[in-house]
Amino acid sequence: MNNDIRKLIDDNWDEIKELVAQKVKAEQKSKTIWDFNTNDRNSYYYIDEVGCLRLERFNEGYFEIRRDFGNAFLTEEDAKFELERREVEAILRKYSRPFRGEEQNWYLYYNHNNNITDTSVVYEMNPGIPLFETKEIALNAMEEIGLGRLKKYWFGVAE
Repeated sequence: MNNDIRKLIDDNWDEIKELVAQKVKAEQKSKTIWDFNTNDRNSYYYIDEVGCLRLERFNEGYFEIRRDFGNAFLTEEDAKFELERREVEAILRKYSRPFRGEEQNWYLYYNHNNNITDTSVVYEMNPGIPLFETKEIALNAMEEIGLGRLKKYWFGVAE
């Protein structure tokens, strides 16, 4: 019987190696917070009510609530990035106003083809992003945030 098994392995060695490689690759795939369960690790990060990063153990009952509200992170790096992104969003919201049909609704955009961050205007279409009453207000928001922070944390541009 051992010889039969050995022959089967020898005859199918290439396929077996490929299956093992696929299994290893699938297990190494980085998980997102949504794939995560409490057996994967002991702790996660979240942003507390005053904007501090906290490391929390999974044996408490708030993980799923925090995750469902977008406030649970696998790594400290992910949590720091989100904290910065939320600060940028808060500044944008400070300067923004709701969409107004048939009026100028200014917004900020990033053009990947020529690496330009600029403003534009819409009248009839609500793009679901922060909108500004004037071009000057949009530029003031961009200036307060800083071009580098805006590109990295709002537009997701890695430089």
